[in-house]
Amino acid sequence: MKYTLTLSRWHKVAGRIKTAIRESESHAVAAFTATAISPWNKEGVETKAFELAARGKADVAFVESGLDVVAAIRAALARRHAELGIGDKLAEADAVSRRAALYRTILEKQHADMVQPENVRHVPAAAADEEVYFTRRPSASIILAIADHAFLEELRLKLAADRARSHALLDEVADLNGSKLELELPDELTIVAGLAA
Repeated sequence: MKYTLTLSRWHKVAGRIKTAIRESESHAVAAFTATAISPWNKEGVETKAFELAARGKADVAFVESGLDVVAAIRAALARRHAELGIGDKLAEADAVSRRAALYRTILEKQHADMVQPENVRHVPAAAADEEVYFTRRPSASIILAIADHAFLEELRLKLAADRARSHALLDEVADLNGSKLELELPDELTIVAGLAA
């Protein structure tokens, strides 16, 4: 049956089918490799084994067809994403987010007890020898404040701009993922995919 869904919904459908595939894989492997009986309970073993083998074969067949369907969904999504430029936007959003994370980390790690290089000569030598009981920092070190005020302010501005750009890109991607795509889905997968009415 053909379904016309948003790209976001197709991602969810593929995820649901993959979950069902993992479950069927587990059942098939268990049926064909871990079926054990008690040596005292031999009655009806052939019948039970036949039933388990039939279920295991059905699970294998489901995995095979499910993987083909998931591959088709992913390929169609990839083509549609390329047409819409979603991959480009996600790549840019990733770069912007990584830059923003760097700026945020540098800004968050600035502390009042850091000393500017030009002021190090004014720190008494005794301060470096004092026992520091409640910090993790070794007592004989001074952390330098190498970043000047102008650089930190520049990072704050870049952080704000990159956050805004990242949000805008991700909003664009979310809007584009609302685009529709029509695909064929076998009837036996509609329930698993959450599409049965």
